[in-house]
Amino acid sequence: MKRRFYILIVLTVLATNMPAQEYGGMTGLLQVPSAETDSAGTFRGGVSFLHQEFLPAQMPRKNTFEYVVGVTGFRWIQLSYCGTLLWMHRNGKKGEKLGFYNEDRCVNVKVTPLYEGKWWPGIAVGMDDIGRFDRIKEGKNSNNYFQNIYIVGSKHFALGGNELGAHLAYRYYSSDVNSDRRGVAGGLTFRPAFYRPLRVIAEWDGVGVNVGADALLWRHLFLQAALVHGRGFSGGVGYRYRIHF
Repeated sequence: MKRRFYILIVLTVLATNMPAQEYGGMTGLLQVPSAETDSAGTFRGGVSFLHQEFLPAQMPRKNTFEYVVGVTGFRWIQLSYCGTLLWMHRNGKKGEKLGFYNEDRCVNVKVTPLYEGKWWPGIAVGMDDIGRFDRIKEGKNSNNYFQNIYIVGSKHFALGGNELGAHLAYRYYSSDVNSDRRGVAGGLTFRPAFYRPLRVIAEWDGVGVNVGADALLWRHLFLQAALVHGRGFSGGVGYRYRIHF
């Protein structure tokens, strides 16, 4: 038991250098959260390309890249760490060369107090980009680009061997710059009977419609691709591993 726990810690530390993704580093749709959860001991890591339409309003309007690492220590809680490259002037000085000279870092958490049952949905609550809300109202300390709190419910239905998932969330973004993203978000997922590791996704993220698909290949390789607001491609590759405690 102790040996496996140490292995999990080592994998988490090494993951930032692995070519590994799922946006946000935990279970969810594309941008919209879900109440789905991983098994205890699951590690996720990944890298992805993000179209500028995917980004909050106060971030530089430039296509970028991110890396994520996440872990489900217990089934009821997920934690993740994300780094998103920022397009900016070198040393933050106007007149200097433009490039990816900095990154935004954030920590996310999701707790699942109610697991999905036969007659009821799963419920989860979470916070992205953990920090104090009062410090970034009206754009103050606006490096908390992604900060929001949410509650989400998910329910899955069997349809002739296929699986249809329905997900409904309410999110509150702390920065007034992102006020258009506050409110209801949700989406549908579909897993075909002929290949259950494949998932097709359509969602409303509070601003526009995103569509995409992802798949888990050979139990560990995770691929995801999306069309964001009908304008730009985002996608990534990830690695998933579960340690059995």
